[in-house]
Amino acid sequence: MNIVFYISAFLAAIVSAAYLQLPTFILALGYRWFHNYKIKRWFFRILSFVFVMLFVANTQSLAVILIGLIPILFFLIFSLLNANPKVYISLSEKQILKLKETDYPLDTEVLGFDDEQGNSICYPLYEMIKPRHILNDTFQNKPILVSYCMACRSAMVYNPLVKGQRLHFDVLGVYRRNMVMMDRETGTIWQQGTGEAIFGTLKGSQMEILPYQQTTLSEWLKQFPNSFIAKESNDVKDGIFSKERLMKMMKVTETLVTPGKTQLDGLPLRETVFGIELNGYSKAYPISELKKRNEFTDKLGETELSIKYDPQTNFINIIESKSGKIIPAQSHWWFGWKEFHPETEIWKAK
Repeated sequence: MNIVFYISAFLAAIVSAAYLQLPTFILALGYRWFHNYKIKRWFFRILSFVFVMLFVANTQSLAVILIGLIPILFFLIFSLLNANPKVYISLSEKQILKLKETDYPLDTEVLGFDDEQGNSICYPLYEMIKPRHILNDTFQNKPILVSYCMACRSAMVYNPLVKGQRLHFDVLGVYRRNMVMMDRETGTIWQQGTGEAIFGTLKGSQMEILPYQQTTLSEWLKQFPNSFIAKESNDVKDGIFSKERLMKMMKVTETLVTPGKTQLDGLPLRETVFGIELNGYSKAYPISELKKRNEFTDKLGETELSIKYDPQTNFINIIESKSGKIIPAQSHWWFGWKEFHPETEIWKAK
């Protein structure tokens, strides 16, 4: 019987340690698993402790007890460290400085946002967005959420005002090959690549996608010379790992593709695409194809689009021809886009 108690204690300790990583590989656990994860995690820690006590009470050998406790204690202690909010430090607006001058090199890769009212700002990818994953910012008195999933290289900018409430987000983990987030106000679980509330109080809600460009600092400033340039304030403390260590650890995403629910045919897995959604239709524009033809018209459903891409700057402008409305283009690796758009069309240069 003591072996049963030991195995139970060991498995419960492993679950508590890897709680937020399990749905990444066991899709059947679903989004519900992430919800209220802190309480559920403590349940497995306590369960492991109970089985440990039963194991100790039913084992005669002190040596067996001491040796057996080592791996269990390791996972229980690791469960206290392996908590995503302490790994990826989501930045708040008070931690994001907005400057007109910067010491960033001009070839720094940035994500730029223009509110179409003469106000613009750019955020450096490697210095802020990638190691932090989430920036809960305010720009020109309007909330803005900048998010990045290293698992599938999806950069997304959202309006985090939902049903009149400003939401602030933290990283939870990866599900269906894409990052999932939790808002602090309601504990709702959100899919980063779609901006959809998947589980919790706000389930079914959808954040508005805001247009952005991913380019170099020099090219952004050519287009928007009066742009603000974001910088992380010096009082931001690293989590368990430094930003440099996190960037090295995340190189695993260059080879690892986690399980999903969609077949990934059509393009190479890590082909970078610009994806758009409109009136129930979706389409991917591979950069490799855009380099062959930079300016053209296209149709998505019944909507005619005017598209212009600059391969030197990586700027893409997609305009609804009839209304002049800007259609936000999302930057993803192919598998990140295809996962949530299984019926997507793929544009090819003619």
